[in-house]
Amino acid sequence: MTQRFLIGLILFFSVLSCTQQKENNDSVSPKSNQSVPDVPRAEVNTDTLRTEWQNPELVISLLGNLSGETVLDIGAGSGYFSFKLATQAEKVIALEVDPKALEYIEEQKVVLGNWTNNIEARLTPPDVPNLLKDEVDKVLIVNTYSLLPNRQQYLPRLLEGMRKGALLVIIDFKLGEIPVGPSDDFKVQPKVVRKELREAGFGQIKIDLDELAYQYIITAKKK
Repeated sequence: MTQRFLIGLILFFSVLSCTQQKENNDSVSPKSNQSVPDVPRAEVNTDTLRTEWQNPELVISLLGNLSGETVLDIGAGSGYFSFKLATQAEKVIALEVDPKALEYIEEQKVVLGNWTNNIEARLTPPDVPNLLKDEVDKVLIVNTYSLLPNRQQYLPRLLEGMRKGALLVIIDFKLGEIPVGPSDDFKVQPKVVRKELREAGFGQIKIDLDELAYQYIITAKKK
């Protein structure tokens, strides 16, 4: 097996999600912790099947200019978005409740090289975001919002960890029969998300039901 093929195989598995109810939940399996030269950033996380419906470039563009910013990736899984964010942001906090997922991210950092050193794999209890006060500029929650327990307490704590004017982007699955995502029993309607964000103290809440085929987009800011 050539080294180029091995690297490609490692990167393919690195984009699969380790978080419950995320796409290909049971498929994540590190293939190697061998240290290799830096892998070019453009070659990272090229899961074609997920990319077709997830549209990660659009999702990341919603966060705006990330230069000099600290971005929180809640429910990072195996780092599908964390590694993409790391190519633009000053720092990425990959937040996860699963220590095995974070171990996988650390293994991939070794494989991919020094440019990933701005990713911090951070373990957290399920019911708290585990942030310092005013620690982050942007927050991304993809396919994870419905998994957050006791959101009435979680969201105000998240707000405390965000700097004034910080942006929150939530991406989650639409209701109805769609080829990806969980059943409707495990989804949260956009109007419920909006209500919970308002009650937590977020402002400038916007809902987009059209941009993504299978998911809705909700943005909000800390006042």
